[in-house]
Amino acid sequence: MRILFTLLSVLLLAVGLGWLLQQSSGGVVFTYEDWTVQTSLVVFVLLFIVLFILVYVLVRLLRTLTHLPADFRRWSEYRRRRRSEQFLNQGLLAMVEGNWPAAERAFRKGAAFSRAPLVNYLGAAQAAYRRGDADGCGRYLDLAQQHNDTGSPAPGLARARLQMDEHQVAEADDTLNSLEQGHEQVKLMLLETAAEMQDWSRATGLLRECRRRGLMSADQARAKQLDLYAGLLQQVGSEQDRVALDNVWRDIPYRLKRDSALVGAYVKQCLRLGDGSGCETMLRRALKREWDPVLAELYGLVEGKSLKRQLEFAENCLSRYPGDAALLLTLGRLCRKSHLWGKARSYLEQAVRVRPDPGSYRELASLLEQQGEHAAARTCYEQGLSLASAAPQAAATTGALVEIR
Repeated sequence: MRILFTLLSVLLLAVGLGWLLQQSSGGVVFTYEDWTVQTSLVVFVLLFIVLFILVYVLVRLLRTLTHLPADFRRWSEYRRRRRSEQFLNQGLLAMVEGNWPAAERAFRKGAAFSRAPLVNYLGAAQAAYRRGDADGCGRYLDLAQQHNDTGSPAPGLARARLQMDEHQVAEADDTLNSLEQGHEQVKLMLLETAAEMQDWSRATGLLRECRRRGLMSADQARAKQLDLYAGLLQQVGSEQDRVALDNVWRDIPYRLKRDSALVGAYVKQCLRLGDGSGCETMLRRALKREWDPVLAELYGLVEGKSLKRQLEFAENCLSRYPGDAALLLTLGRLCRKSHLWGKARSYLEQAVRVRPDPGSYRELASLLEQQGEHAAARTCYEQGLSLASAAPQAAATTGALVEIR
């Protein structure tokens, strides 16, 4: 619409100017020293218009030539930016498709056109690692660090993750410690390396800080706390220090002490130190709150104040959880302690029928050996040893107990 209006305006102006010149019969005279030039007004106007157009074109041309280098730079920059975006998009799509060689190639080519190739090199490092080229991944991370103008911790985090995947935990911890300690992901990864290195004190402090800063959900923090305290209990138990073990257990928050896995971890270390006093009550309360086969098996290894009461509790549990292999093994052990040989054998035979397990076979073999049935005991020992040395898949599909006569 604007172009049409402009054309109409020019046309009307030309028509008006032509009519005005046609009505005028005047002339134009130029005199310079001895020179005199005379022409009609129409010719003068036409010459003036032509001269004006030529001057305008010449000025525009000179202006274009003057700005040509800047325009070329802008065009070149635009072309580079477009090429960089195209390669970056190609690399991201190839990563989503799982085509790691194509992704690496696209990211590498795009880095040559990008003014800030940090993302390209990080993407190429990820693609190289996914296709199994750890050395290539390291080279790309070096390039990413060289082009890290913003001081982003991303290259260091990627290198630490690579080192973690390569089981170089100490190197990953050093890499993370060289980064900005206030960064959220750095804190989370430091927590991971501290746990892997079994530095439980530092890991506990890092977990507390991560929770305070809201870097983990409540469920994630609880699960991590349980893992850390279980590891700490195991570490203290390996040091053969019962006092230190009890101190660690005392310092654990009460709400976590009710967790079955943590109760089991503590009881195992107490048994490891040869002192399970007080564990029977703890296990009984935990099993009443929540049934757990691991705790049920541990219940047969601890000694309470009353063996009779302990056996009664286990038999009451059997009425609620019939066929539980761990509970049957525990009942067999408790009956052996109570010198109830017939019941002990019955429970143990049921246990190995329900779940063929090296521990159950060993307990049954020991009972049979005690009763003088050496051939049957040898058979149980052999079956238990076979299960213990077999692959997990084979153990899971092992048949029922061979009949013992």
